Amino acid sequence: MRVHLGHLAVAAVAALAAACGGTGSGSGTMSVHLVDGPTSAYAAVNIEVLTVSIHSEASGWITLGSPNKVINLLALTGGVDETLADGVGLPAGHYGQMRLLLGDKNSVVLLDGTEQALKVPSGQQSGVKLNVNFDVAPNTTKDIFIDFDAHRSVFVHEAGKSGKYLLRPVVRAYDKVVTGAIQGTLSDNLVPPHALGPDVTVTAQVVDSSGPAVVRTVRTNSSGAYTLDLLPVGGTYYVVAQPVVGSAVYLAGASGATTLTAASPTATQDLAFAQTASFGTLSGTIVPPLGAEEADVVSLLQDLPAGGGPLQSFVVDVAAGSFDGSIESYAFADLPFGSYDAVVTRQGEDAAGVATFQSAAAVPVTLSSSPTSLDLTAP
Repeated sequence: MRVHLGHLAVAAVAALAAACGGTGSGSGTMSVHLVDGPTSAYAAVNIEVLTVSIHSEASGWITLGSPNKVINLLALTGGVDETLADGVGLPAGHYGQMRLLLGDKNSVVLLDGTEQALKVPSGQQSGVKLNVNFDVAPNTTKDIFIDFDAHRSVFVHEAGKSGKYLLRPVVRAYDKVVTGAIQGTLSDNLVPPHALGPDVTVTAQVVDSSGPAVVRTVRTNSSGAYTLDLLPVGGTYYVVAQPVVGSAVYLAGASGATTLTAASPTATQDLAFAQTASFGTLSGTIVPPLGAEEADVVSLLQDLPAGGGPLQSFVVDVAAGSFDGSIESYAFADLPFGSYDAVVTRQGEDAAGVATFQSAAAVPVTLSSSPTSLDLTAP
């Protein structure tokens, strides 16, 4: 089984072409908003966004907005967004790329309150680029949301308070008019059930011949409810979670397949989870050494009975690689005992500054005692 984080960056944008299918003379308008997935690893992830622009072969790069402000990505969850451009006119036609040009006021605030500089390869020169694929028709309005996934984007290249932090962005773009949502509540499997409460990570995943891919991440509210929004219609999604609530650890679970359509863009999936007393840690090293501006993510996959049906492989957790001196390592905590596949994906960028993702073959591991060690080889 192989999981492609590159799929994370492009799976959602294919549906963008479905909106406003024609091209021609005239102009349309576009608004751009920034959102983020949650992470508990940092108190804040601040990026200075100077400009947001879009590219077409016919018109070249067009600046849509110049926010010139520092934005805390971790504040952009639970339905909160930051407007980067509002109702900007642009020529009708096909557009294939967007970019965010960042300044030098980028930082990460650690959980102890200390603030460290955040290095952004290319983002401060040619911009953070992402491929899109949609048409702007005359006299239409596009409402674009850029999902900047901080949980999979911040990496420690040296340990300690003098460490070097690297931003290697995982970014997706959605045209909101062709998206829908899955919502529901997470509970335990007791009778009667009890809602699991706030801050449980919930993902929407797609599965194809390349394996599973996470396309959206949110957290539950105080009532155990979640809303996975910005899911392109026409896609088939599974809701997946491996809850940890305080000291309580639950077995991972997945919903059945849910297909969103233009006629039915919303759906409900309530999930119940069994608590387990058998859980522990998994950690190890990653070789060979990274390039100066590369980064590694380890995805942990597990076979789950989707909606009570046949077993399918899903991503149940991810961990960023980090350095302690010259050794790169990763770690998972609060992991239920069981069988998993670990996949390391090395992130970089091509000559044009577009993110690249290369995944190694999956490595099986059984967690039956704690701690468990597994060393990995990156592609």
